[in-house]
Amino acid sequence: MDSPGVDESAIQQDVVAHTQRNAALIENINSRGGDAQRERSIDCFFHTRTEDDAISLSRLLQSRGLHEISILQSSDEDQHPWTVQGSIMSSVSDFVDPSRVEHFVRLAAEHGALYDGWGTLLDELPPTI
Repeated sequence: MDSPGVDESAIQQDVVAHTQRNAALIENINSRGGDAQRERSIDCFFHTRTEDDAISLSRLLQSRGLHEISILQSSDEDQHPWTVQGSIMSSVSDFVDPSRVEHFVRLAAEHGALYDGWGTLLDELPPTI
């Protein structure tokens, strides 16, 4: 069932776009010798229109298991100038599961925010000198 104010087709389009981008990121991780099965800290990024929305979303994300949450305002003139970033422990393989992607896209949409994706450090390889 559609939530009020949530464009279901936009959610599905975002899920497809994130799923395609995730496939490219996993390919990049694998090509660099990374282990997509290893649990690691993954940073998640969301954008909101107002600081109040960012605070509300950050509280919700914290209740959903994200930690080390920060809120920053961009100096760019953007419709969503507030960035909410949080970390979660997961393997990349589990994190990019389409149902989890849809969860984050839908959670953002239901709160007037945008889910911008994720990032993680590729630290399996020893540093080179």
